[in-house]
Amino acid sequence: MRQLTQEGQVTTTTRRRIVTGGMGGLAGVVLAACGATATRGTGGTSTQAGQAGGSAAIKSKQPVTIEVLTRKGVSSPTGHSQFYKNVTEKRFTPETNITVNLIDAEPNVGEKLTIMAAGGTVPDASWFGVVADGVAGREQATKGIFKPLDPLAKKDPRFDLKPYFKAMLDAFSVAGKLYALPTHAHYGTNVLYYNKNMTRAAGIKVADDGKWTIDDLIEAAQKLTNKAEDVWGWWPSFGFSEFGTFWVREFGGEFLDAPGTKVLIDSPPAREAFEFVYGAQTKFQTIDDLYRSGGPGKLFEEGRLAFFAATPAQVALYRKPGQERIQHELGVALFPTHPKGMRGTQASGSGMGITGTQKVEASWEWVKFITSKETGIEGVLTGGAGSPGGRTDVWNDPRFLAFDPIYATIIKAYPQGAGSLRLPANYRYTELVKTVNEELKRYFKGEVSVTDATSKAVQAGNAILSQ
Repeated sequence: MRQLTQEGQVTTTTRRRIVTGGMGGLAGVVLAACGATATRGTGGTSTQAGQAGGSAAIKSKQPVTIEVLTRKGVSSPTGHSQFYKNVTEKRFTPETNITVNLIDAEPNVGEKLTIMAAGGTVPDASWFGVVADGVAGREQATKGIFKPLDPLAKKDPRFDLKPYFKAMLDAFSVAGKLYALPTHAHYGTNVLYYNKNMTRAAGIKVADDGKWTIDDLIEAAQKLTNKAEDVWGWWPSFGFSEFGTFWVREFGGEFLDAPGTKVLIDSPPAREAFEFVYGAQTKFQTIDDLYRSGGPGKLFEEGRLAFFAATPAQVALYRKPGQERIQHELGVALFPTHPKGMRGTQASGSGMGITGTQKVEASWEWVKFITSKETGIEGVLTGGAGSPGGRTDVWNDPRFLAFDPIYATIIKAYPQGAGSLRLPANYRYTELVKTVNEELKRYFKGEVSVTDATSKAVQAGNAILSQ
């Protein structure tokens, strides 16, 4: 079960490097499917790349069992990990001689993998986190926990890197070596979910194409707020890395500078963004408490919240045939712009890489499969994984685009692709995000001013980046 925590992070219950090209020009590239390429690549074709995980033969000479560390939720009814389990069991059978055991990560993948590595018990493969689930993949790659995939990709005649989003391949690379392939990717937390029953009854027209402003959103949310009935109009999620970057960019600021050496959230645009978020509770009063239990997703599913924003993952969850999570009619829209026209976005996603050294061949077959075109599409169409596969041929597929208009809307709204994914030059993303969020939490709890919180967050964050 996927939901949003109070800090706005999506959870599952149930060197100097910066990506400057968004999703490798994702929007324009996706629209021109046949011409989609990334700068790195091996032999083969896009079709072969999709077949590598879909219909191509998967067979081991001898029976082998591999252990794969993934985000919590293998036995949950929905979510990435339960989808990985279900789809893997259909493809990796006794006839293939490869058995895959998925391991739940507690408390998150980053911490669990670090603990396993310290104890000399690394799995054969693992989730590679960049902006979610511990955000520790790049740090762990620098420590040798993940193994380079370049040699495997180059010698595999049926594999092609070109369909994968370049932004994510860059994010999964350290010192020129690739350590993971993207299981999913998107443009960030820029999808607005709304209760159509509530908006229709109030005569509110939502611009599904995102051609309205956050001022319009607040006006609509206030009309739909009924404190006496514990019904609320708008509950914003917050917290870095994903939601925080979205908000700062929506107001024209940045989280990090381009080289990844400085935190920039003590700027006027960033402070204005945080004031807007906190204002949902204090000024606009569209939610009574940013930290009330359950998170926006739960309140929305109960039919007592009109609007909340997140990644595209909930589209598949709420559109899944036979789903019982929401009883009201679902509305899905692109998040509105700032009054000055800015629109928040950040390339985002996660991947899978190889961590063990004894079962590399079998692990490579599974990594290819779980990041293949057909798996990336099925995760959305079945409502299993939620987020789209991190490939241009997934975002381009007619089946995918027909599932919900929001995907084509996103592509059209960002002609240059998703916003860049800026990462720390010293790879200390885990520590940086935790420290910045702790300082900002004091503001969102009403303990200090936004100026005090952002100043201290920048001071503490820059101290980490300078090490």
